[in-house]
Amino acid sequence: MSYKDYLEEQKKYIRTKKEALDAKREKQRNPHPPVYDPPPAPTSPLLIALLISLALLPLLLLPLLVTPVTVTPPEEPALWVCSSAEEFAALKKWLEPEILANELPWTLQHTESSEELLYAWRHNLVDLAIVEENLADELYALLALAPLWDKLEGPTWENCFAPLWEPEPFRKTYGWAIPAGGKVSQARHLVTLMRHFAQPFTP
Repeated sequence: MSYKDYLEEQKKYIRTKKEALDAKREKQRNPHPPVYDPPPAPTSPLLIALLISLALLPLLLLPLLVTPVTVTPPEEPALWVCSSAEEFAALKKWLEPEILANELPWTLQHTESSEELLYAWRHNLVDLAIVEENLADELYALLALAPLWDKLEGPTWENCFAPLWEPEPFRKTYGWAIPAGGKVSQARHLVTLMRHFAQPFTP
């Protein structure tokens, strides 16, 4: 930088300092009132109450909208049959005369789905079942079967599943099974009645 440029920069610096000093003095002689933002408008109490009501409304309506999901076992004992529609028709024709003749309060339920049966089983909606041997075997492994006869030696496989006919190769074997959480004494009574007084079931 040349000496001439240096002097020019010094003059600019002095001029800037002088302008700043003059502005400061002018501000001290004629101070401007501070500028504030306008105060916020007061919030209406009705608006506050409305907002609180809207926030609490879902909590108040929730018990009305959400009904508790409870599965209540029916008072009458239920006999479930897990089979095809044709097999159920034949079993119903065999079961109903003895149930009606002895004025027993049993209701018959049919399903072709083992998943539906297991759902009902878990919720204690099944008191007695006629099921295929493989399904009974799965339930037995889960300790979900009660003995069919209380005088025999505990919950053995032979005491928890009673086939309706002699097993044959390449043929489904259906039989009696009692859920451990069902109406066991009533189920035993019906099984005993069917085995001693009804004609043997022939598929």
